[in-house]
Amino acid sequence: ITAEVQKGHNYYRCTKKREMCSQKYVREEMLTEQVKSFLQKVSLSNQDTEKVLHELDKDEQKAKSSSREILQNLKSEIIDIGVKLDKLLSAYLDEIVSTEEYAAQKQKLLSRKVECNEEIIEIENGSVSWLEPAREFVKSLNHASKLVQSGDKSEMTTFLKQIGSNHILFDKSASFSPKIQYELAAERSEADSSHLQFPFWRRVQDSNLQALAGPSFQD
Repeated sequence: ITAEVQKGHNYYRCTKKREMCSQKYVREEMLTEQVKSFLQKVSLSNQDTEKVLHELDKDEQKAKSSSREILQNLKSEIIDIGVKLDKLLSAYLDEIVSTEEYAAQKQKLLSRKVECNEEIIEIENGSVSWLEPAREFVKSLNHASKLVQSGDKSEMTTFLKQIGSNHILFDKSASFSPKIQYELAAERSEADSSHLQFPFWRRVQDSNLQALAGPSFQD
């Protein structure tokens, strides 16, 4: 997008890589209002931001508590497997079980031990890994609200670049491709005919906030 100053006003239009775009210039004030309109759709107030972050904190505590219980059970099972392996070896040495039975039972126990260790690693690495991206997403929506209030054009431009791509001007209208989580937030805002509010986040929290805060958020 190219800027040009005419009669004391800034005008913008898109610029193709190899040739000038045929679209007419758009006055800065009009473009700013269009940007603000989108930002308003993905804005979250300070009050609602605090509520959502508080809910995420509670989710984290619940997840950690649940994970601790599961981890303890897995570690206890690993200890039990060790005891069973010792007993199995003793039975084999005492010729109570055959070589074939010993090998089969040993393989079964060792396989389960490996599974337990893999589950432990998975839980320790991923039980709450989505929460921090979720927090950053929520904070970014609050940042959008602050940008609408401040009207800082430079910061608004930077923010739009961070949350989307393919920024173009067509028929004096600005458009771009927002990342999926921001697109869904904007659609929800339009459906409610207002701005994002805490009740919406309660519903999202029960459904797909974790999905929204996954890899797509970090692209």
